[in-house]
Amino acid sequence: MSSRQRTEMRTFGASRREGHDASSFYRRAMHSDRPMPVPTEQSEHSDNSAREPTLDQLYCKSSESMTEIPDNCVHLMVTSPPYNVGKDYEQDLSMDEYLHMLRRVWRETYRVLAPGGRACVNVANLGRKPYLPLNALVSSQ
Repeated sequence: MSSRQRTEMRTFGASRREGHDASSFYRRAMHSDRPMPVPTEQSEHSDNSAREPTLDQLYCKSSESMTEIPDNCVHLMVTSPPYNVGKDYEQDLSMDEYLHMLRRVWRETYRVLAPGGRACVNVANLGRKPYLPLNALVSSQ
């Protein structure tokens, strides 16, 4: 018997998900008209465990190339990409170069994310006149 306390769906808010019974969620109408896919062990979308030397590491480098990290093994990626506004650690990129750099980062992020993994991107909008909606530019990539 598990030592974890079982939880169930709440009508408002959320609780921990350890030992969570989501059966009431899957009995709702939105799931009644189609079968739920059942992943197989050898699914092309299976999670890949990170190798021991990769665990608990911090890499101080661009996320454009994360060769140290195997495919499909990261469950949460949080980033705040450079805003290209003239900080010491930034390059002076044109808008096209900047967006191309972001696309390289997103491609690598997609490669390393496990199925169902999440990517959280923190950006701020820039300027006033002209106003640059950086969040819209980033999310359109």
